[in-house]
Amino acid sequence: MPCSPPPFTPPRIRWRNRSFLHLLFLFSFPYSLHASLQSYDEGFVLDWLNKSTHLGLSTRCTESLSRVWPYLNMHDTLDVQRNYYHQSFGTGPGWLFLSRDQDRWVYRGYECLLAAGETVYSRSEHPMHFCYGLKEDEEPGTDAYSVCIPSPCEKEHKKLITLWQEMVDRDAVDQTKVDFTSCIASRHEKQWFELPIPVADFLFNALLSLFICLATVFHMHRGDEVKTMSQKLLLCFSLKKNLKKATCYPKDPQSTITCMFGLRFLTMAWTLVGHSFIFIQAYIGNVDKFKDEMVDSFWRQWITNFTLSVDVFLTLGGTVLSYSWFRKWLKNTTEPEPKWNSWGYWFKFYQHRVIRLWPAYLYTLMAVTLRLSVTHWHPMWPPTDPAVQCPVHWWQNALFINSLTENKCMPWTWYIGTEFIFYVVSPIFLLSLRKSPRFGVIVCMATIVASGALNVFKILQENFPPTQFLWRQPEIFNPNFIQHHVELYIKPQYRIGPYVVGILLGYFLADYQKVATKEPRSVRFIAGGWIISFVAMFWAMYGVYPSLQGWDWGVYHLIYGCTHRVVFSIGLAWVLYACHTGIGGWVNSFLSWKVIVPFSNLSYSAYLFHMIPVVLTYLLVPFPITYNSMWYIFAHCFVQLLISYVFAFICSTSIEYPALNMERLLLFNAPKMKKSHLKPVETAESELQMKD
Repeated sequence: MPCSPPPFTPPRIRWRNRSFLHLLFLFSFPYSLHASLQSYDEGFVLDWLNKSTHLGLSTRCTESLSRVWPYLNMHDTLDVQRNYYHQSFGTGPGWLFLSRDQDRWVYRGYECLLAAGETVYSRSEHPMHFCYGLKEDEEPGTDAYSVCIPSPCEKEHKKLITLWQEMVDRDAVDQTKVDFTSCIASRHEKQWFELPIPVADFLFNALLSLFICLATVFHMHRGDEVKTMSQKLLLCFSLKKNLKKATCYPKDPQSTITCMFGLRFLTMAWTLVGHSFIFIQAYIGNVDKFKDEMVDSFWRQWITNFTLSVDVFLTLGGTVLSYSWFRKWLKNTTEPEPKWNSWGYWFKFYQHRVIRLWPAYLYTLMAVTLRLSVTHWHPMWPPTDPAVQCPVHWWQNALFINSLTENKCMPWTWYIGTEFIFYVVSPIFLLSLRKSPRFGVIVCMATIVASGALNVFKILQENFPPTQFLWRQPEIFNPNFIQHHVELYIKPQYRIGPYVVGILLGYFLADYQKVATKEPRSVRFIAGGWIISFVAMFWAMYGVYPSLQGWDWGVYHLIYGCTHRVVFSIGLAWVLYACHTGIGGWVNSFLSWKVIVPFSNLSYSAYLFHMIPVVLTYLLVPFPITYNSMWYIFAHCFVQLLISYVFAFICSTSIEYPALNMERLLLFNAPKMKKSHLKPVETAESELQMKD
């Protein structure tokens, strides 16, 4: 082995000095591949390897370290593997490790794993671990560090990270020693089919599929007319029965807001596109070009501001609940209306919601945690890996309180917890509107204003941008988008505005429906409504551009941050109103198209699963991805959406719909007690909204 070259001692670079970083990128490209993290040349990494063999580590680890350099220079080792190895070592701001810089740390992790030479079908003779360390409090001014070590050294990785820290930051090591470390292996010790729990999950799904086949055959043979309870329960799992449920169109379109079919499906697709464009960043080599094009192009803000899709779901959720509830109580009925102290009614009210959400949610939670997250031959990024986080935090999801915590298990499902909390407090708005429309409107408006004021206060307190910036963070704002996500973005008190707009809309639509003779609306009214709706939604979507560019418009950023979601919801409310009251024209025809109905009905399950194919398709293509065009990403989005709906079909027909069938059989059709009880409003099958 040739003697090692003199070590290269890199200068300390602080991320705040952007101009110096740009110069460094231009004049010393081999040492700084990515502007946000510090990189090191091959000689410096080799010097670390040489020093690490004198740390007094275990014999096996020391021998493995001494074999790394010969392995990287073997004739059958690719040059790219050697480059990946030293490029995976890095230093960067610790407090931005899980935020602004996360995609670059993940990228370096893949470089380390690929340097090991693992393949799907063969285990490497030189397995690696990508290890990182940082101060647990992640205070500004402290750094995070990454090293790529032989797998036999995994148990002693902290000593190796500390050595790396001493080499790159001699002045700060005594004051800021890392106290949190973690590693990712280049390959699972055992593949999923060698582990009992994933195999048990696989067998459970196989047996469930067999049971559904038996139920379907029984249904086709015996028909719907069965007598015993056990036979009726069996029919709940019939594929024939549940296919009809998934594709049904309401017999009376006026009883259902049919344009929601199209809105749910299109919003589901919009959400997937946004997530796909976020997560591809960890796999792109020329990521700076990608981020610049995403942020600088005005017309791409429909992607960079895709988080408005959540507000579509919130508006739809509030509208469906309110419309169904008020349609019942605005009719002439002998059943007494619920009051604040109608405990039995409200118990069933919440019970129906839990039964609506839980089966598919818990099924997906188990499938993602127990098997799907360990199906790939190497582990995922630990901070966001369901196989790592969900065994600890799953109960927060199950109790719908994940948005009140740090939302670590299946983080994309935060909305389910937030929307469930809105459902819990919805009687405040429903009963207020029912008792006195004027008072109810005041309560709703006061809630919207209070939520907006809380947004202003939090944005000012933490210097947050007006919405989540997931591609590039202007220097005038706090760049920690994970802090923004946990402290503001997912919290119910900041997001309730669009849901309340939906409740108000549902009330007015139900009130409109009860009027026998409808007054004609003028052309001026209709045109004005569409114009205002378009302007409101356009501004809410594209008005983020000044903030993305980092323009020093302080008051504008605050106004946009506290109002844009409600403004978007109001614009959407007009679309729903116009379509349902007969002035929607071709918009209503398209959104109510019968072909969209199955995709709409499967949207809840599709959302629960969609993040798995979003990551999967990027794992299956050569690394790294070179960004040249958006169309390559859209092709991935199409495949991801297709896979999501295949899983949604399986989940809905085997878990979600059978649970609803059993609820109807056991609860709604149960024999009446001697005392009459208030029944909760049962949402029409075709009105089941998407609960992303």
